[in-house]
Order: sequence, then C-alpha cells, then structure tokens
Amino acid sequence: MSARPPQVWTTVLDGQRLRQLRHERALSQEKLASLAGLSPTTVARLERLPRPLCRGRTLARLAAALGEPPAALDPAPEN
Repeated sequence: MSARPPQVWTTVLDGQRLRQLRHERALSQEKLASLAGLSPTTVARLERLPRPLCRGRTLARLAAALGEPPAALDPAPEN
C-alpha cells in the first residue's frame, strides 16, 4: 500500500490572525463558532496553532463570519 496523498481540500491559515480578528470584533470563540457553523473546539484549535491545516470550506466560513475575505486569514510567507 502506498502513502495517502495530501487532501486537496486542505489549506493553511494564520491562527494568530484569526484570534486577532476575533478579538477586534469582540467575539468569543463560542460566538465565532456559532456564526461560522463550527464547533468551539475547532475555533480554539485553529487559534492555538500558528499555521494549522483546515478545510477550505472551514476557512471560507470563518472569513465570512468575520466579514473578511478568505485571504485575510492566509499565513505570512515563511522566511
């Protein structure tokens, strides 16, 4: 058996930027999760990691709940 290829529906987001945008809008993790149709555990996990993997759909839901384009959650390039 061969190794599974990476899923094409995954993307990377900037966990720190997600937390920053949530704080700027005075949202709790629970409220953001509710607005995005996600679990609070998912929001907490994504904020805790610097460059977490998530589904593109999850990224789009978070961005929409924050009133931002998905690109606003893209991580800065690593140097």
